[in-house]
Amino acid sequence: MYSLLKGTWALFFGVGMIMLANGLQGSLIGVRASLEGYSALSAGIILTGYYAGFLSGALLIPNRVKSVGHVRMFAALASIASISILLHSIHVSFIGWFLMRFISGMCFVGMYTVAESWINDLSENNNRGKALSVYMMVSMGGSAIGQLFLNIASPETASLFMLVSILISISLVPILIVVSNQPDFSVTEYLSIKQLYEASPLGVVAAIMTGLAHGSLWGIGTIYGLKSGLTIEQVSIFMFTFIIGGAFNQYLIGYLSDKYDRRTIIVIVSLSAGFLSLLALMFSNGFNYLIIITFIFGGLTVPLYALSIAHTNDFLTRREMVAASAGLQLAGGVGLTLGPIFGGLAIDTIGPSGFWIYLFFIHTFLGIFGIYRMSIRTAVPLEDQGSTVLVSSRSAPASMELYPEAEENNLD
Repeated sequence: MYSLLKGTWALFFGVGMIMLANGLQGSLIGVRASLEGYSALSAGIILTGYYAGFLSGALLIPNRVKSVGHVRMFAALASIASISILLHSIHVSFIGWFLMRFISGMCFVGMYTVAESWINDLSENNNRGKALSVYMMVSMGGSAIGQLFLNIASPETASLFMLVSILISISLVPILIVVSNQPDFSVTEYLSIKQLYEASPLGVVAAIMTGLAHGSLWGIGTIYGLKSGLTIEQVSIFMFTFIIGGAFNQYLIGYLSDKYDRRTIIVIVSLSAGFLSLLALMFSNGFNYLIIITFIFGGLTVPLYALSIAHTNDFLTRREMVAASAGLQLAGGVGLTLGPIFGGLAIDTIGPSGFWIYLFFIHTFLGIFGIYRMSIRTAVPLEDQGSTVLVSSRSAPASMELYPEAEENNLD
């Protein structure tokens, strides 16, 4: 572990700063949009601009990285992202904010792609799995702590926007002055949604449904909190709890899915998350109860994306795994893009309770679809199941290359 961190600490530090900035800015934009008087649907459309940019960047930016190099691309994207967040505080408009969120999404997925491929190159075959684990801990930890930064200053001022810009700029420093060797970079290949569905219908549906749920949680969770009467401090704790719950439970659910029929775990986790959504609806007026429920709910819903990848990989050859996982990332990206819109529409139509009702239907549908698939397809023998890859629905497709390659090399 020491040798791993010695060679990659600058990248992990940069990723940590990026995730702090991203965690803060996502919630900040949601809170500020609500304070500016935007409806939940309008705010959801603004916030979905990030995921639309994320999805577009995942398709376009890798070719630019290959052409101009990691250092210049990372520096350019960080500079643009830093400028974009500052423009939010200068100019407040629906179209302007959507475009700036779109640009931010492209920049962040580009920075993730650079950092993840760089970590992959600096890691050795015997510690590449550890590198992915450290990357996920830094990523989710930074995103969670970023939520608490909402309490540093008023969202109605420019201070928090400036802080996001500073954090992005800080991420540049160690990467530009410490990391010298640039990796050989190959553009990730993708399997089409049709090809993926033919291999694993449940894997594709799980990726899309998880994206729809997480897009709503990440995108308009803050808006739900404000419309429910929570204070800014309580909103930040609500978002922090959901993310931390997911981080704590990833390993446990991943372990269980490797020991039992993965479809059974997906069904149990999905239906349990749906049940927790109903509990959150019933106890939403008690903040302490809501936080406990949210922690457990996050621990159930966050790992679902990793399970969708692992289940799909059970039906593929090792050569197909990276392309399939990257393709699932794009399928999930479609869900992430639509999630804030559907979630915002649910809140505007039903009220704050629409947020949890929406999440109830998403997770329950996935659980029922999993039961249906179990009734018409035999399970993969446990000895043939692969290991669950701990990965977030908001990671770049490049991160998919970290784990499968290590496992394949270990088998050779």
